[in-house]
Amino acid sequence: MNEFGPVLPYRLAGQVAALISNRILAGEMLPGSRIPPERDLAAILKVSRPTVREAIHVLEALGLLDVRHGDGTYVSKNPSAFPPRMLKQLLESDDILLLDMLEVRKEFEVRNAELAAEHATEEEVLRLGRIVDEIEADVRAGREESQRDIDFHLTVAEATHSRIRLFITTSLLVAHSETLRKARLRQIGRDPRVVEDFLREHRTVYLGIEARDPRRAKEAMLMNLEAASVRQAAIMEPA
Repeated sequence: MNEFGPVLPYRLAGQVAALISNRILAGEMLPGSRIPPERDLAAILKVSRPTVREAIHVLEALGLLDVRHGDGTYVSKNPSAFPPRMLKQLLESDDILLLDMLEVRKEFEVRNAELAAEHATEEEVLRLGRIVDEIEADVRAGREESQRDIDFHLTVAEATHSRIRLFITTSLLVAHSETLRKARLRQIGRDPRVVEDFLREHRTVYLGIEARDPRRAKEAMLMNLEAASVRQAAIMEPA
């Protein structure tokens, strides 16, 4: 598990869950294998034990982990308990499904942004600002920043203060994080200037939440996801 590397202190339970689930879905953690105890995971990832515990709850609900009280936590052995893996494979082989996924995210995450503007704590607003600053730093340095995008959307979900919304958003992003990364690279290859659009869209969502303006945040998130759909449709067209 040391291959994970440290997780920044402000990362959320949903982001830790995405990190672990990616290892599982990639086949790097085999069904039936035991994962390290919460204490050890917290030390490896440099987060609190409650954050790890919440991430484990999310992954248990997704069917990726099997928590055996008094024994430990294991990667699920049941193949039918891997709907994210099945969805991930489908998304990788069918571009139309990625457009469908963006439509689902649009319906769900627009409301996330609206609620985040109403309920985010000051610490969560600061966290979103730091992520946007990191996206900008990546853009200026020419680095690939799709993981920052996922961090941003998960942070917005966490700021709704709804565990169900965090769970659903995590499951959606876990299922297509790699497909999203590849699509983004294709978009940049088609037009390198789109990275400026990525940055502007995320900063606009952040500013709406920072201003505690639900309508502004909602409209900004809608614009972000609609633009993502347009960019994805464009790279599916023949050159």
